[in-house]
Amino acid sequence: MNDRDLLRRAAVTTMRWNFRLWGFGEAIALRGLLASAPVLNDETLNGFVYGLMRGWVGRGVARSNEDHVAPGRELLAVWERERDPVLLDAARSLAALNASFPKGATGARCHRPDTPGWRHQIWVDCMDIDGPFLVRLAAATGEDRYFDQAAEELLGYARALQDEGGGLFRHGHEKYAGRNGAHWARGNGWALMGLADSLEILPPEHPAAAELRQRLASLVAALAARQDEGGLWHTVLTDDATYLETTLAAMVACTLPVAIGHGLVDPRFAAMAGAARAAMLAHVDADGALALVSDATPVGEHRGYATRPFGIFPWGQGPLLLTLARSDA
Repeated sequence: MNDRDLLRRAAVTTMRWNFRLWGFGEAIALRGLLASAPVLNDETLNGFVYGLMRGWVGRGVARSNEDHVAPGRELLAVWERERDPVLLDAARSLAALNASFPKGATGARCHRPDTPGWRHQIWVDCMDIDGPFLVRLAAATGEDRYFDQAAEELLGYARALQDEGGGLFRHGHEKYAGRNGAHWARGNGWALMGLADSLEILPPEHPAAAELRQRLASLVAALAARQDEGGLWHTVLTDDATYLETTLAAMVACTLPVAIGHGLVDPRFAAMAGAARAAMLAHVDADGALALVSDATPVGEHRGYATRPFGIFPWGQGPLLLTLARSDA
């Protein structure tokens, strides 16, 4: 089966998911479907995503803090195609919601101040949501304040979560407990995509750009040191006794070649991306479903990361689609 046939099957499998649009990890699947549409010359994929967006926007965007994980960058991608002004208004509402959240000590915004137990927490997952969305909103509107908002958010998260001198990211941070959770593989994938995708758009002369690039370089080097000889990573990066999982490999495979092409990552890491791609594809079945993807994983004790069950999830399908679409584009 060639990549295009596999891409088509993966897209069909992805669309079977019951999208909520504010569930963690769903946005990347919509991103993958939008990237697949022109490669497959299939307007049904664009129509599927546009229909979800219009239904969600019609119910009201940013009505509650749950929308902090809404697919903002995908909303803008649909707006760029459809030029529906309602979508751009919705994107501005999402940015305003983000700006309304209280800041922690490093400047990172706590996205659920309304929820007991979570009001002082941040999660690495948000790095793939906020920064890339806000830089694209700046480009769409010509308003540089969104560049500043994106950079502040990314730097706040990176300073709170990234190991100094080591490069890897912790899953979470809490005001009173500090960094917590594990060096979770998928979490480091979210950080990788958030940094790389934001730096593609953020003006290189922006005051935050140099530090963000340095943090991206440190992360990539740390990931290279932890890659298993088969091309995957252990779900807790610093514990080889935990199981091997495919999500980070998929995220590396779809992100690093683009980042290298933009001069954001040293080309010597292309081999790491190639090994990750081959290892990921070895776990894709005939229906285009990526296996060895762990279930949704909350911040917690080590045992929680090591015992999550596997399934077919949008946070696996999305980077699979992006990898296949970008290699065939």
